[in-house]
Amino acid sequence: MEKVRIHFTKRVFDILVSLMLIVLLLPVIIAICFIMLAEGIFIPASRGKIIYAETRVSEGRPFKIYKFRIYKRSILKKIEEKGELIHTKKLEQERDNLTHIGRILKKVYMDELPQLVNILKGDMSLVGPRPTNPENYRELIARNCYSKQLIRAGLTGYFQSHKGLKIYKGQEELDMEYIDFVKNNPGWKVVLYDIKIIFITILTILRAEGI
Repeated sequence: MEKVRIHFTKRVFDILVSLMLIVLLLPVIIAICFIMLAEGIFIPASRGKIIYAETRVSEGRPFKIYKFRIYKRSILKKIEEKGELIHTKKLEQERDNLTHIGRILKKVYMDELPQLVNILKGDMSLVGPRPTNPENYRELIARNCYSKQLIRAGLTGYFQSHKGLKIYKGQEELDMEYIDFVKNNPGWKVVLYDIKIIFITILTILRAEGI
């Protein structure tokens, strides 16, 4: 299947908004780093890198996604020693896997803030299907689910922005509808639609639903 060309307008929008968010949220980012360091001083299990990278797939290609570390050092070490991929959803189901600040960051989606750098690099877009790990990607392709292959991954998407709200379609169906919209509309319309999804995402974050 043919990949969707990212409109120049959408790419410019991604860069400008990402830069603006980094500047505006810099005090928050610094505060998060400080709190993570402070927690590590008093709770040895919470020590470790502030930012870590996972292998994810965007537009059918693997890349390193950046995140604030919300997991305890011992949990990540076990996964690394086994040579396994990080399955975030599975790890997050066990509260004991998370640091104290990690539980809060995940709840309000702030663990994803370092992905603004991924957007600037061109690995991701502000809006699009959420990236997945290579193992899940292969399973999706085997089931003829191509959203992770056709377009650049997003920091948020329609499905994620509506978490906690009533939606009657699956994630793959909604992602494919977004892909069709990008494919069949001019850049300015895509940007307006992206703004709408970002606005709904902010409301979801304020409800502390997680994404």
